[in-house]
Parts: sequence; structure tokens; C-alpha cells
Amino acid sequence: MGKVSANKKLELVRAVRMQNHYNRQLFRAREGILYPDLAGKHGELYGLEEDLGAMPQEGNKPGAGSLRIRFVIALMLFLFFILCDLNHLSYQGENTDTIYGRMTQSPDVSELLEFMDK
Repeated sequence: MGKVSANKKLELVRAVRMQNHYNRQLFRAREGILYPDLAGKHGELYGLEEDLGAMPQEGNKPGAGSLRIRFVIALMLFLFFILCDLNHLSYQGENTDTIYGRMTQSPDVSELLEFMDK
């Protein structure tokens, strides 16, 4: 192999940088699809261009708050279900036995398949 000229080396460096820039754009686009709520807050891969002090704390994630709320609502519904079962309460002819029966019965998939064929 002969010596490679400076122009060829410069051309290779430019090609590598262009490919790197293209890959980063693809990554940002895919990251935008996965995490649309972080629009405009995208940093470079692994936070290379971001200041580590400017990164949000893990405890301040918005998803954590909604999980707690959903858990509390589910717990309240479960306790209400138990309370209704212990006191034999019913609402518009529905009691805990009919609700439990609906939860445990297997769905009839044949009706759904017939509906989809139409």
C-alpha cells in the first residue's frame, strides 16, 4: 500500500463525521418516538454534551407520580369492593358476586372473530 494523501485523509474524516452526524439524527428521531414527552430536552448519546448537574433527578419523573395515583385508586376500589361484599351491598342489581363472575369468566372470542370478518 502506498501513502495516502492528506486530501484523502481529510475526505475520510469528513465522511466519518457525516456518518456520525447522520447516526445521531436517527437516534434522536427514534428517541423522540419512544419518549415524546421529552421533546426539546434531547441531549447527545449518554449525555456527552450535557452538563451532569443539569440532568433531572430520578425522583422527579412524572411517571412515578401517576403510578402512585393509579395504585391508590386501585387500592381504594379494591377496599370498596371488599366493603360491599362484607355488607352485602348492591347497586342497580349488581352485587359483588356478579362483578366477580364477570371478572373471572373467559371472554367469548368467537363473537369478536365474527364481528371482524364482517
